[in-house]
Amino acid sequence: MKTFPALKLAVSLMVVASVALPALATQDKLSKKDVTKYVREAEKEYKKGDLQKAGGFYFTVLDSFPEMTDVRFKLAQIYRELGEMANAAAAYEEALPGLENEEEIAEAYEVLTIANARTANYAKAVEYGRKAREMNPESADVAIGLAMGLAKTGQLTEAAEIAREALVLAPDSALAHNTLGEAALAEGNLDEASASFTKALELDANTAEAHAGMAEIQFQREEYPAAVDSATKALELNDQLTRAYGIRGKANNAQGKRQEAQADLSMAITVNPDDPDANLAYAQVNHSQGNNGQAANYYAKAIALNPNLTVAYEPLVEIYVAQQRYSELTQVMGQVVATNPDIAMAHLYLGMANEGTQQTDEALAEFTKAAELDDSLGEAHYHRGKILRKQKQTADALVALQKAESLDGENADYLTELGVAYYEGGQLEPAMTALEKAVNSPDYVNALGWAYYGVTLKDSQRYAEAVGYFDKAVEAFPNFGLAHWGLAWSAFGQIKSGCPCTPEDEALVVLIVDHSAKALEYGVNDPGLTERADILGKGEKVN
Repeated sequence: MKTFPALKLAVSLMVVASVALPALATQDKLSKKDVTKYVREAEKEYKKGDLQKAGGFYFTVLDSFPEMTDVRFKLAQIYRELGEMANAAAAYEEALPGLENEEEIAEAYEVLTIANARTANYAKAVEYGRKAREMNPESADVAIGLAMGLAKTGQLTEAAEIAREALVLAPDSALAHNTLGEAALAEGNLDEASASFTKALELDANTAEAHAGMAEIQFQREEYPAAVDSATKALELNDQLTRAYGIRGKANNAQGKRQEAQADLSMAITVNPDDPDANLAYAQVNHSQGNNGQAANYYAKAIALNPNLTVAYEPLVEIYVAQQRYSELTQVMGQVVATNPDIAMAHLYLGMANEGTQQTDEALAEFTKAAELDDSLGEAHYHRGKILRKQKQTADALVALQKAESLDGENADYLTELGVAYYEGGQLEPAMTALEKAVNSPDYVNALGWAYYGVTLKDSQRYAEAVGYFDKAVEAFPNFGLAHWGLAWSAFGQIKSGCPCTPEDEALVVLIVDHSAKALEYGVNDPGLTERADILGKGEKVN
């Protein structure tokens, strides 16, 4: 493999004000003779240092002959030297198919890596970064751009590894330390990230990205005024840094400064409407303000721009499920799964969308895939187990629900489904243990759990205790036949043979007759209960 010396891209790591390179005024398409003249003039202006004028000549040539790869490559270099990274990237990308010189190809890949990392097109930064490192593994700039792209697309282990390689190549590079901080931040290691950003700023106090990174850490630590200060410093150094607008907007919103927050977030998506982090920030603030429709749109866009931005998944799902927008949820997550089939969270939420539209088999397949991709994803095991239990596949359901409970033993939903599965599998004691823990969870509201815990108490002849839980289930879900059935039987269990004998017994008879009828009305047909209710309703005694 041939390698090339690291290209001098210091200027490419700065963002300057946008510079237009308009075509020179011409009436007709240039002739070949005119092209030669214009190229000569461009080279002359370039040597004089007038990059804008040189670029204007090249731009004019391309207006007539867009297929001239050599001219487009020179224009790309001018954009790069002007710090116009978005334009440079576009020009290099257009020139690439026609390039034959390996050194020029390496240069194009290198700039495309850095430009895409700097303009928040992280997937492309990874795509070009891998190619650039094959051709020039000694370039610290490439390593920095690639590591940034990897960190932002969720490939955290590799991102940290390449960021460390960048530090070996350029130990005094502020951007290399900044990139290592980004990888740590993406992993949630705030202390490690803070140390790297601090080192970057010690090396170069004008590293805007490091100030933005510190702002994000301060925001996560709820140090909102400090986050605003750090983001403001970042924007003073680079007013095109959309991420800093996003963080400052969120910090202002957290302090109740809604007007300032909206101004920052509007600026973020104006400067770069395709920055996934900016769209995420805009969504989060709108969500916090109750603008759920607007929030959902921006969460969905953030995911489309960066499918690895899984922090956007849960709030988007929360909104879509609350509004029963299952078809939209299916569309968003289906697109993610189609293009990024290894994202476990996408399979989980696609499964939830399928479950919401009664596509049970499809939902089960997605939950199973999510659990295969990430065995620590308790929600995937839980939803899979719930479907299997409803399909009467009790043994398989228990395996899945036991796994979910092992991952989060305090989750009341997991405990409830596990307890029900134990009961349906004929295991009364573990069912009671799981359900007792579930119903005693703080703020527990689940008719299924109350009813099945009542059933375990009834089966254990703890009738008076059982009544209270059946009452809760009926109050929460009046049409719950099982709860009415259990309430009737628990009342019957409290009447001794030869009775009713007391006013309390008569009150129990009323319960038995009433709830036996409701159990039958709501789908629970128990002839033995019906017979007893009829006998007692006629004033006869328990035999």
